[in-house]
Amino acid sequence: MRRREFIRIGVSATGGLIVMLPATRTGHAELHAELHADGASFPPFLEIDRAGTVTIYAKNPEIGQGVKTSLPMLIAEELDVAWSAVRIVPAPFDARFGDQFTGGSTAIWEHWLPLRQAGATVRAMLVSAAAARWATDAASLTTREGYVVDASRGRRLAYGELAAEAARVPVPATAPLKRAADFRIIGQRVRAQDTGDIVRGKAVYGLDVSLPGMLHACLLRAPYGATVRSAGDAAARAVEGVVDVVVIPGKPGTPPVMRPSVAVIATSTWAAIKGKLALAPVWDRSPTTTPNDSASLAVVMRDAIARPGTVLDHRGDVDAALASAAKTLTATYEVPFLAHMAMEPMNCTARVRDGKCEVWAPTQVPENVQRSAAAGAGLAVADVTVHMTRCGGGFGRRLEGDYGAEAAYLSLAAKAPVQVMWTREDDMANDLFRPAGMYALRAGLDGDGSVVAWDELLVNASRYAYAGRAAVGSELYKDDLPAGIVPNVRRSYTLADTLIPRGAWRSTLHSANAFAEECFIDELAAASHADPLAFRLALLGAPRQLAYGDHGGPVLDTARLANCLRLAAERAGWSAAPARGRARGIASHFTFGTYAAHVVEISMPTPTSVRVHRVVSAVDCGTVVNPGGAEAQVQGAIMDGLSSALHGEITVKDGRPEQTNFHQYRMLRMPEAPRIDVHFVASDAPPKGLGEPGVPPTAPALANAIFALTGKRIRRLPIATALRNG
Repeated sequence: MRRREFIRIGVSATGGLIVMLPATRTGHAELHAELHADGASFPPFLEIDRAGTVTIYAKNPEIGQGVKTSLPMLIAEELDVAWSAVRIVPAPFDARFGDQFTGGSTAIWEHWLPLRQAGATVRAMLVSAAAARWATDAASLTTREGYVVDASRGRRLAYGELAAEAARVPVPATAPLKRAADFRIIGQRVRAQDTGDIVRGKAVYGLDVSLPGMLHACLLRAPYGATVRSAGDAAARAVEGVVDVVVIPGKPGTPPVMRPSVAVIATSTWAAIKGKLALAPVWDRSPTTTPNDSASLAVVMRDAIARPGTVLDHRGDVDAALASAAKTLTATYEVPFLAHMAMEPMNCTARVRDGKCEVWAPTQVPENVQRSAAAGAGLAVADVTVHMTRCGGGFGRRLEGDYGAEAAYLSLAAKAPVQVMWTREDDMANDLFRPAGMYALRAGLDGDGSVVAWDELLVNASRYAYAGRAAVGSELYKDDLPAGIVPNVRRSYTLADTLIPRGAWRSTLHSANAFAEECFIDELAAASHADPLAFRLALLGAPRQLAYGDHGGPVLDTARLANCLRLAAERAGWSAAPARGRARGIASHFTFGTYAAHVVEISMPTPTSVRVHRVVSAVDCGTVVNPGGAEAQVQGAIMDGLSSALHGEITVKDGRPEQTNFHQYRMLRMPEAPRIDVHFVASDAPPKGLGEPGVPPTAPALANAIFALTGKRIRRLPIATALRNG
């Protein structure tokens, strides 16, 4: 059911204009408007003061993707103000703002029309106010950078002069939007709003929060599936600065609201860390047949991959096509658990007093933190106030609110504000990992080398199963290519359940699925003795729009994907041989409504090491709102994709990850960073997602480059491990 969206207008205490638009995640519902006489009764969304300064309240959490800049750009464009006159202020968490959510690459495309319509509506009201003052026809007036202009008589009025009068103008039912050709802000490189604060150390992250009388806590969480039998806290209590040791029994849920833990509360973070290191708890481990380590899970997956799974989608007759194919290929691909490794580890500060709770948290979904904190403190959700800080990275990990429950629980126990800090080791050990999985792939080629059948089975540790949702149909996306372009396609799925925590990871399962599928397409190209680019273009065939019901649908346009492949190849010099000792690989993918293709150029200084020299990316995401921010998102996605493809792997033993910090879970170092060239396809189409689509083609393009150089297929990630193991 669609929720109505309203523009509400009022007069500020200083005689300016106040606007509220509770934007919701409704797609692009028709914008309704109504006059609201009392500006103080709702939180402001936009203000124009009498001096003409435009204050825009950025309601979505900022995790580094630039929404505090790009979303206000939409309003400012249609309002027709100079960007230099815009002041951006983080909005508080308030249900009246509508959905305050950052994730799934949704921010721009879901707000593209509502925010532009809000700006256009206010601009129309300012024009009406000027027309009334001048006693002229509003249709004869224009606007320009914060002024209403009457060109025929050489006069103009600043928005600030008209703000109070505009607030009393009836809200128009519709307001025309600008043509793309008339954009002056959208499409321009605009520096991120808080860059200066970050550089000067003024940006407030979660760990910057400090409250009077605040205590600090670190937690030792139980191994997966275990509970606390005894705290073993004698040595911890003897540490100077330790105030208390608290056993958290845990709060069940799907996923768990809180894990069973032992918390050390102290007067400083260092004392809390020392106290935690001094703990010697005894864990209760209930007998279970569900794996809580990588070795036993691998056995389960290998057994399952040899048997048929639950069919998600079957088009044509795959078995008959395979039986009659001139050539068949089979391959098994494997991906590991991946950690998020946000530079700012999880943290939260809570103050529980007088039956109320305040929480300060870096979060992607403040509503989830509110619910978790309420559960942790035993309060009603309405009694919890969430203050959003800036996030030092999210990547899907901060969609959950477990850290909020811990902080609220401990504040209640300590009767004081408590800041819970996760060390890097805590962050890695208690992450919600991208699921590990195995892919069994079979395909058939006819005598001309065309793909006539595709059979794919995924066995994985579903993140949806961990969250209490149905796994079947949620991990493997039935509409992904080659569905719709190969006549006979079957996709199947089997759950390999585990106690190891799983969750969302940048680009969700697309990062894993694309690795297996795009590498296997490269195998088919080699079996057909075809150039990998030419083979992909032939596979896409004639331009067409295919139904797409997964992330970013409802259609997948093969012409747009083919265009990205051609553009990436052209800019990478695909038609010319690379330098001696180098090779290139190519891959593409569609997700969140965006088409992306990468060409990766590598060398291998040794048989077990890879040097990535250059990545050329072509992206069609529709209209690019802020090219600088958009380019940074694609570059960041590629760097994430390279790091995880080369080195990313979490292995679990006895209910705990064996990797504890960056020395074991490697990220690319600065000297290893390649040149990344990003090329956006010029488009007037509405914008689509961008934070994640750059990830999926990265690993397969890299693996395909290794094959081009060495003839060796990489079918298991991470690549560094695969190369070491031969």
